[in-house]
Amino acid sequence: MQLNVLRLTITLTLALLITIGCGPRRQMPKAEPPNVTVAPAIKRQVVDFSEYTGHIEAVSSVDVYAKVSGYLQRVAFEDGAMVKKGDLLFEIDKRTYQAEYDQAVSQKELYVAKNELAQATLARNKKLVGSGAVSQELFDESVAAANEAVAQVNAADSEIAARKVDLDYCTINAAISGRIDRTYVTDGNLVQSGVGEPTLLTTIVSVDPIYAYFDVDELALLSYIQRHSSETNPQEEGSLRELKIPVQIYLADGSEYPHLGTIDFGSNQVNAGSGTLTVRAVIPNPKGALRPGLFVRVKVATKAPYDAVLVPEGAIGADQSDRYVYVLDKDGNAERRSVQLGTKQGSLRVVEEGLAEGEKVIVNGLLLVRPGKPVKPQDTTMPEPPPIDEKVLRSVKENEKPVSNSPPQQPANQTNQPSAPMPGGS
Repeated sequence: MQLNVLRLTITLTLALLITIGCGPRRQMPKAEPPNVTVAPAIKRQVVDFSEYTGHIEAVSSVDVYAKVSGYLQRVAFEDGAMVKKGDLLFEIDKRTYQAEYDQAVSQKELYVAKNELAQATLARNKKLVGSGAVSQELFDESVAAANEAVAQVNAADSEIAARKVDLDYCTINAAISGRIDRTYVTDGNLVQSGVGEPTLLTTIVSVDPIYAYFDVDELALLSYIQRHSSETNPQEEGSLRELKIPVQIYLADGSEYPHLGTIDFGSNQVNAGSGTLTVRAVIPNPKGALRPGLFVRVKVATKAPYDAVLVPEGAIGADQSDRYVYVLDKDGNAERRSVQLGTKQGSLRVVEEGLAEGEKVIVNGLLLVRPGKPVKPQDTTMPEPPPIDEKVLRSVKENEKPVSNSPPQQPANQTNQPSAPMPGGS
């Protein structure tokens, strides 16, 4: 009895499962196309720039030393102030040197008196030697005495000049105009001069103009010379000073320095180890904002303006070595398009190959896009690239080719030491 009940239960269960399995199949809901933002690719005139890390150096730098030893009597400037050439900086106690000068002057007066007596004696003996009143020997002695007296006067003049130089060295003036450092020695201290360890009193660096040094790779250098030579005179011999290539300076905080510089020097040989050439730009510095030792970024235009297709950086996908964008085809599906990229232009990127102006590019929502699948597009516009500053493009030579129109977009008591070598290969 129980066995029959169990068999009946199993049979009913199987029948129920078969009935359910044979019923109508439930369908999964269709996936909605992803929402994306699209914008037409734009074509604008752009300029490619190269950026380099450089540092600022003064055109002239002077180390101020004492040329005579003595006690420092006066410091005549404020630390860090601007000074002009010839301004008084230091005074050394001059009493000893004044006494030596006065002594030399007095010594000359003594020699002048002796010379007058020797000349008078010689004139008298010259008249008497013919009559025999004065012997030839006495006459010869008077001639020698007169010559000796003249020599003593000349030596006294030289001694006075030497003592006057030492006396003048007690007053130390600025050899150049510029910004002075703090004084390294205060009033009352003994300063030393001469060979060995002379006392360094302070330093002065020139302010306006100022130099920026940076290293350029050889390929970029050749492109600069080729570009600017073609814009000016193709017969130029590749001198960077003659090309007068403009550069833009950016400070460490990213701010743009308001004055353009001009390349005026390039080393006379390329470093074979690094493949770079040291280049110098001279930069106006009327307010003294640039100081020696500052690190800056130097931007140089690599070639003339050209028209380029641009898309935002966020619209570009990467797949191993391949770069691509998604564009809308005529059916509203996402088409993957491989592209060849150029330089950055602000938030945009130049597309050299693979995309045409006006094609609608997916700029937002790329993660949900699948190649060949439909999307729900929402139109927007592309941002604009940074405006072109034509001043950065121009050579300042009078016969340069115009840029095409584009949419608005020391004294002896100081040692003058050049801040940087200036080879003749510029």
